[in-house]
Amino acid sequence: MFRRLFAGLITTGLLLIATPAFAQPPVTETVTEKNVVETFVDVVPSCEGGGPAYTITTTSNRVSHITAFDDGRIHATFTDTGTFVAVPLEDPSLPSYTGKFTAWGGFNDNGGAVNGTFTFNVRGTGSDGSTFRNHVTDHFNVTPNGTEFFFTHCHD
Repeated sequence: MFRRLFAGLITTGLLLIATPAFAQPPVTETVTEKNVVETFVDVVPSCEGGGPAYTITTTSNRVSHITAFDDGRIHATFTDTGTFVAVPLEDPSLPSYTGKFTAWGGFNDNGGAVNGTFTFNVRGTGSDGSTFRNHVTDHFNVTPNGTEFFFTHCHD
């Protein structure tokens, strides 16, 4: 009798401890893209902003990953890295640029607070021999009571 009671208590205890393991597993999706080509008009990156318009064509490899939990939590990241060519849109006397870039982003939502961070790194060389580097970090978070915080840090 004592053995059955002990075995029953042990079994019940193990089931109570293991119950969280029976929750639905998170849904995870990873997407990998290679040689993604995009063309757009923008300025050559700098912390001062502005500047003449360039037609920029990027060729990159991209990985995005998202995990969604049964309780509503979400975690997502992406990385995009590749090369670019930037050609002046209106003033052909300006240098063209070639170079490399990497962008990364991460996002979390736990149902009460949300946060995200984004980084962008680029370096280029102009047809006139000039060079540039730029690094930007953006971060935001929203607390459970709705208070929002945001910052951008940029350095050339």
